[in-house]
Amino acid sequence: MLIAISRPGFSEGICIVSHEEDIDGIGSAAIAIRATKSRCVYLVGYFEDKWLSLGRRLRAMCGKRSSLSIVISDLNPSMKIVEILDKSLDGCDNKKITWIDHHVWREDVLSKIRNLGYIEIYIDRSRTASENTSSFFGLDGDPVVKPIKNLSRDTDYGFFKHPLSEPLTDVIRYTLYFENTSEYLLKLALMFSRGVVWDYDLEARWVKAREKKLEAIENARKNSVYTSLKGYRVFISIADPMLSSRIILRETGAEGYDIAFVAYTNGSITISRGRNDINCAEIASRLGGGGHPHIAGAQIDRSIIMGGLDKILEYLGKKL
Repeated sequence: MLIAISRPGFSEGICIVSHEEDIDGIGSAAIAIRATKSRCVYLVGYFEDKWLSLGRRLRAMCGKRSSLSIVISDLNPSMKIVEILDKSLDGCDNKKITWIDHHVWREDVLSKIRNLGYIEIYIDRSRTASENTSSFFGLDGDPVVKPIKNLSRDTDYGFFKHPLSEPLTDVIRYTLYFENTSEYLLKLALMFSRGVVWDYDLEARWVKAREKKLEAIENARKNSVYTSLKGYRVFISIADPMLSSRIILRETGAEGYDIAFVAYTNGSITISRGRNDINCAEIASRLGGGGHPHIAGAQIDRSIIMGGLDKILEYLGKKL
């Protein structure tokens, strides 16, 4: 479900679109909110139905405004997503998109966007999306933004050393994949933008999230296997999307692999590497996705994952 917040007294000239699934995406939205004062905020993932829904909302806004400015952050688009967005904005004469990211983008997507002419891209792969958003808006010295950037880097690079990194990640994924809503995550982005990264409500939600998380970990342990695939030692786990891939690898004790695939029951696959000479973004590209050299992801047919480990191995064997 896509939910927008629109309140009187704030800027109505800019819409913010960011990744719904992690601290970096929600943190990027929070920084953009703080910079622009906009309350037109959408959180999305990579499923096409969400982009179609977002496109309908943006098209409706286009008919009500003389111009439309959109800031998109922490989202690495497929060609299909770009096409959905462009078609949705067809007929919107005065439009501009600023796309702030840190992933490795496909060359065909970059070429398509350059040809469209109304999308400006700001990508620094050495930093998180939150860090890039902060720099873009000139907020690097803002004390409210600093903890957002620290948490984003700690989680996006898989360190999880900050005491709030895992609890916040648990709450975000519990909200998104167990409660199936983005509404609370929008509230979280607003909280972050005001300098609040933890409160009693978050504490209460974390208690519920941890209970479900422990159940999901046990199921992931039962549905994990090591195997050999195209000369690589591969670890594969089928898991509930409520768990982050880093937590799955830690809790299953995964080690000694060249490539680790976490296949989520909603059709997502996350790819991690155990060797520095492996480029996860290239592997994800073969599956129609993208990401970073050290970690990447893609959306595949959910029926493949629900078919079990043998079905997943057969699919990956054709793609690697």
